[in-house]
Amino acid sequence: MFDKYDQAWAKYQKKLRILPLPLISWDVFSTTNLEASNFNSLQKKWVNKEDYHNHIVKKSVVITDKNLTILFATKEISELTGYHSSEIIGKSPRMFQGILTSESTKNSIREAISKKHPFKEVLLNYRKDGSTYWCEIEAYPKFDKKNNLVHFIAFERIAS
Repeated sequence: MFDKYDQAWAKYQKKLRILPLPLISWDVFSTTNLEASNFNSLQKKWVNKEDYHNHIVKKSVVITDKNLTILFATKEISELTGYHSSEIIGKSPRMFQGILTSESTKNSIREAISKKHPFKEVLLNYRKDGSTYWCEIEAYPKFDKKNNLVHFIAFERIAS
């Protein structure tokens, strides 16, 4: 009974000449949407919003709370550092620093953070496997409508 149906369905599908998409493409789409949703929920408190699709997609982004606990990291951060996002969330960005990371650069960053100022620095970071890379970090404080600091957003990339 179902044999004729299966044959008719197969014949119909061949006529369509469509390219079936693998399920993994749906996973990528849903992951990107989940990431955008998480990002947008964090920025609800911000006075100056970022457009996720124009400024965040395909960039290495970390968002921390005012105490510098990581709340959000794009998948590009995971690719850059070798850490899965579940290993990053809840930690401090200092987790990427090591013995050879410049103290003066760390002090400059610390000073900018304490003054709630944006900063741009290059420092030596460490991946999960222990290898190092020069990382350019451009970070901005994010304030709510009452001018209270709520987050820092950092854009990171391999320094050239």
